Amino acid sequence: MKIQSLTFFGFTVAVLVLYYLLSRKKQNLLLLTASYVFYITISYYFALILMAVTLGNYFLGRKVYAYRDTGKKWLLAGIGFNLLALCFFKAAHFFVPDALSLLSRLGINIQAQGLNILLPIGLSFYVLQAISYLVDLYRKQIPGPAHFLDFALYLAYFPKLTAGPIERPRTFLAKLSRRRVVDNKILSKSFTLIIIGLIRKIVIADTLLLAIPAKLMKAPLELSPLELVTWVAVYLVGIYNDFCGYTNIVRGVSGFFGIELSRNFINPFFSRNFTEFWNRWHVTLSLWLRDYIYFPIGRALARRSPRRNTPANIILPPLLTMLASGLWHGFGLNFIAWGVLMGIFLIGERLLSLGRPLIAPDKRPFYRQAAAMVTVSLLTMVSLIVGIMGVSGTVRFFAGLFSNLKWVLPDSRVFIMFFPSFWLDLIQHRRKDELFFLSYPLIGRALLLAFAILTIFLFSQSRIPAPFVYQGF
Repeated sequence: MKIQSLTFFGFTVAVLVLYYLLSRKKQNLLLLTASYVFYITISYYFALILMAVTLGNYFLGRKVYAYRDTGKKWLLAGIGFNLLALCFFKAAHFFVPDALSLLSRLGINIQAQGLNILLPIGLSFYVLQAISYLVDLYRKQIPGPAHFLDFALYLAYFPKLTAGPIERPRTFLAKLSRRRVVDNKILSKSFTLIIIGLIRKIVIADTLLLAIPAKLMKAPLELSPLELVTWVAVYLVGIYNDFCGYTNIVRGVSGFFGIELSRNFINPFFSRNFTEFWNRWHVTLSLWLRDYIYFPIGRALARRSPRRNTPANIILPPLLTMLASGLWHGFGLNFIAWGVLMGIFLIGERLLSLGRPLIAPDKRPFYRQAAAMVTVSLLTMVSLIVGIMGVSGTVRFFAGLFSNLKWVLPDSRVFIMFFPSFWLDLIQHRRKDELFFLSYPLIGRALLLAFAILTIFLFSQSRIPAPFVYQGF
């Protein structure tokens, strides 16, 4: 079931009614049961894999805790178990095209479904959380192995199961063990997050993504340079609002249960360098990569060479971290190329800062901040092209950008849909408050809520068409 569907709404209401009739321990059992019911509606096969990963990590976690002072073998075994599960499913997708091509040359014709192993939705997210649990046990950042019910719920909790945010065990497990209170302030915050999330996901993201012409991917040489740049920008803003909207919705839903989830996006298009960008875009993944890959690599290199400015200390931590991020997204050459490119951007920033006094981005002149924001956004668009089109597709894209000199503008109405996203981000950024709607007078909030619900209802029911849907989709 989709999180923006009426089915999910009814499911959540039913769970909430039962939830507030039970004690805390029984509430956790209800949430675990509801999470597996939710996952089974997607695929019972997914639920079986989640259960296997949960049982394996619970057993390994107890071993890591018991032997954490005598060696790393159980920790390494646990990390290997999770990476093997992740690679097994992702690598299947990576090798299917090559395997089909080889079999075809041998005269054997097999449909892709015959080799394809369906990647469980959410696997990439709960595997990282399982690794966090094992590493934090080993580092003694968790007092001891979690109760099985709490650990299973940590991995399976349905608001964050399919696409995060990626929660840390030491904070999430603590929330499960204490009494949860939902007052008017939390209810107001949760409703506001859901409304903003639905606006971002249904009104902005769906409209923008549906507007993108198929030629952008299949025949970029047929589009003018202005069209190519505009549609890539539309794609970037669309996926941002789609993912940010999703996160807002699930954070709001979780708030009704008294469990706060982490914020995942903090107005990333106002970033003035890529370090800041990754502190604003998919924040929980960025922090995970920092704490479990970037810092350990940096510390290992520092033990070998304490000087921070050696080539290895400058190049390897960001490059390997972003390569890992690319592989986490998928085992395709496009994701690998995207990770390497992002690593190069971060390395370039470190090289440019060598020998210069550190000046906080917000202390620089406004024109320099604005130029930096534009630069980061443009380079992010370049990395997006690599990520969605691959190396060969990127070559075709830039060939179209510099060979087709027709100055044809896309439908001017598409620019209108940039405004709601920019306005939301601008107000949140300037006020440093993602819930700025709550500062409106009561009547203003009521009118805004009524307008938002009506707009979302019309879009979700397809009573009005998305205004920029091109023929042929």
